[in-house]
Amino acid sequence: MNIIFYIIIFAMGTVFGSFLTLATYRIPLNQNITHEHSYCPSCKHKLNFLDLIPVLSYVFLGGKCRYCKKKIGSRYFIIETLTGISFVILALALNISVYNLTKIQLVEFSLGILYIIFLFLIGGIDIEHHTIDKRVLIYGVTIALLDIMYKYIACVDAGIYYNLNRIIIYICAIVILCLINIMKTKNNKTNYTMDLIITLIIISLFTYEITAILTILCTLLIIIIKNIINKIINKREKYIKELPIAFFVVSSNAIIVLIAFMFLLI
Repeated sequence: MNIIFYIIIFAMGTVFGSFLTLATYRIPLNQNITHEHSYCPSCKHKLNFLDLIPVLSYVFLGGKCRYCKKKIGSRYFIIETLTGISFVILALALNISVYNLTKIQLVEFSLGILYIIFLFLIGGIDIEHHTIDKRVLIYGVTIALLDIMYKYIACVDAGIYYNLNRIIIYICAIVILCLINIMKTKNNKTNYTMDLIITLIIISLFTYEITAILTILCTLLIIIIKNIINKIINKREKYIKELPIAFFVVSSNAIIVLIAFMFLLI
């Protein structure tokens, strides 16, 4: 019974993943992500139900559009699969079972899902457009505040001390950085570094400072390895291409959290 339960969780994750592929494509283009019907990016043909089954549609259609036969990017299959796996790992880490499902587990699982969505949106948009969308940052700040409220209420109910000073400092930092961002947006300027700092603050709020520090170290290691590989491949060419640092940051955070979950499961 529990195996079926986790298959359902995986399937639910792939559905979210399918939505994330749509969102990461449409958000930078300022297109509607909720009301406009899904369509093929190549021929613009509206997709029907059989074209939209997460993972399975991609496999059975051979990674091609049913109508124009153009190849569909592998990122659709990858994101849907990874999101499904992420949901299963999160459920296992929270020890969620069909036999012992509690309200607390459901709340923590829901908050975890919201955080996973944030990571995928930040990474997916950055790797395609080398930008951090401010609407996604607002979403990230919102879910971080929800997480803070839940943790505070849970600690008060359990009679555990909750460090409000840490939260106040973080909130002040976010407010100041967001105000600076708004001013720069009015002047038609974007600040990738500022957006990256806000992303790291949201990561710290959700996964705590030690995980954020490990995330930064892991990111630096990935960047160093990537630069070494590019120098080896392009011996006679100067490597100038901008790195999708936010993508590396959220990927590193996912890796660190995954390792932590694995230790919890052992």
